[in-house]
Amino acid sequence: MTRPTHSQFDAQRNPRELSRRGFGVVLISVGVGLVGCKVGPNFVAPAGPSLFGTYHQSSLQNAEQTIIPLDPQTSRWWTYFDDPILQQLITDASQQNLSIREAYFRIAESRAQLGISKSQFYPQFNTTTDSSYKRNSQNTSNTSSTTSTGSYMNFSNGIDSSWEIDLWGRLARGVESANAELLGQYESLNDIRVTLLADVATTYIQIRVLQQRYSIAMQNLELQKQTLHIVQSRQEAGIVGQLDQSEAESNVAVTTASIPPIQQELQTALYRLTVLLGQTPSGAFVLEEGFANLPMAMVQNVAPGMPADLLTRRPDIRKAYFDVMAANAKIGVAVADRLPQLTIRGNISVDARDVDILYTGNSISHSVGPGFRWNILNFGRLKRAIEAREASHQQSLVRYEAVVLKGVQEVESALVEFARQKERVTELERVVEATNRSVEISLARYEQNLITFDRVLDAQRSLATAQGNLATARGDVLFALVKCYKSLGGGWE
Repeated sequence: MTRPTHSQFDAQRNPRELSRRGFGVVLISVGVGLVGCKVGPNFVAPAGPSLFGTYHQSSLQNAEQTIIPLDPQTSRWWTYFDDPILQQLITDASQQNLSIREAYFRIAESRAQLGISKSQFYPQFNTTTDSSYKRNSQNTSNTSSTTSTGSYMNFSNGIDSSWEIDLWGRLARGVESANAELLGQYESLNDIRVTLLADVATTYIQIRVLQQRYSIAMQNLELQKQTLHIVQSRQEAGIVGQLDQSEAESNVAVTTASIPPIQQELQTALYRLTVLLGQTPSGAFVLEEGFANLPMAMVQNVAPGMPADLLTRRPDIRKAYFDVMAANAKIGVAVADRLPQLTIRGNISVDARDVDILYTGNSISHSVGPGFRWNILNFGRLKRAIEAREASHQQSLVRYEAVVLKGVQEVESALVEFARQKERVTELERVVEATNRSVEISLARYEQNLITFDRVLDAQRSLATAQGNLATARGDVLFALVKCYKSLGGGWE
């Protein structure tokens, strides 16, 4: 038979001691058994709006034309424009843009916050070193006789530790939230990339459009100067009056006056492009006018896929998804704050009045034991905190649905814009062709005295307007195509 120990006899003689120790054992056992239990709702993927079927505008595409696949998961859409300058600008912007660099630091911050959340699972240690001078009062009744009349130095060095037992998953939910926020920051970076690449392409196309408009204006100015020379010769010969010459001079002046605004817009667009590239705006940054042709290789129909693809394609939708996940986890943190918290605390230190004996055996003191905390009287503060987290979660669900609907709307709008702008280009090409013939015929008939100079002026002005409209419309087609790629979330890979 095993002989009982003194502690067992003491416990048997003291029912309160038995009850206290039993409660401690049960509490620790329950704590160990509940580690990994997480209160609060488990995450359920948000349903969002129904995205079955196809895009309405995609069904209006002409099936006889070549369909160019639009798969941003496996391709870089800007390469389809077959423009080496655009490709280089995209590369430079991806590496140098300041918004991209800022987003990287936000990711680094979120990653650090995740590390902080994970570290709370482990025991926390603090070391302290202290020295103090003390003089005891001689007028207190409970002053020890050995220290009542003197003063002394006290030296201390020790380590404190605490370890929270995650009974209800408060720490685990915190890690869930921090991890979701980190993933959300990655999607924010991807969203910035999508917007940046679209902005670079749009600005580049705008520059090319302005260069074409400038070239068209200069060509029309030269044509009008030649017409003015013809009118002057006929006026000097007495064939026509001074009115024709005045109208020809006015036509030249109007075209000349239209050139400076184009140059202003062009330089402004160049400045905007330099900022997108992370550079200082400078007049030294130019794009050779020899490359002023628009990158028209992709003026085809597009195959946008299914609306449901947006859930994985668009970074802003993915970001909203992780926001829902983070908000859901924070509900669990708030719920756990209302429940008891168990912490294992420990301390070991050396204390002495003389440094020489500080690290001797008699100077050592230590303590260890569980700490129990339950915030039971908080006047509804913790309950309201749960309600606030639940409301925040509902907000994130609504935002998710709104982002999804916005994504579908942007795709539909980009598709219809792309289709209609192509139709406009086709008609404007016919207009330019017709006005070109009109200018040639009217000028020839004017030289034969078959028509008045008004007809020549009308034809030349119509040609200048039609050519400018055609250049702008071709740019609008490419703008719409870039919008298609952007709305589908292409380019962040």
